[in-house]
Amino acid sequence: MKKWAILCFLLVSPIIQAQTWNKDLHEAEKLAASEGKLVLLLFSVPDECDRCLQLEKNVFGSPEFLAYAKDKFILAKPDFSAAASFETKADNLLIVEKYNKDGFFPLVVILDKSRVLGAVGIYNGETPGQYVQSLKSIAGK
Repeated sequence: MKKWAILCFLLVSPIIQAQTWNKDLHEAEKLAASEGKLVLLLFSVPDECDRCLQLEKNVFGSPEFLAYAKDKFILAKPDFSAAASFETKADNLLIVEKYNKDGFFPLVVILDKSRVLGAVGIYNGETPGQYVQSLKSIAGK
């Protein structure tokens, strides 16, 4: 049993390490353009929002999401934490005004060259598989 756990970890760890969340949307857009990927823009405040924390833990940390996202998306998550600097908060407010006018958290917006393809709203405890299917319906397989 211990050998299987180690083997699973070794198989999944490159996927997990390959996906990092970019705090700068403009950098994420540049990377997406150069790699031919879409931007998955996450509006989340996990230190103040239980659903945000659940979404990040249950879905975005899952091997199923990571396997789908690694070839499809550049991940972007502006910093809305209380610890963010005033300048960061001001910059991120402009992003909210452009892509999340209603101020819903969590909200996932899928972008193609700054054009919104679609969004997935409030997290209601969907499984990683269900959530990935929602993303696929917007971004394709």
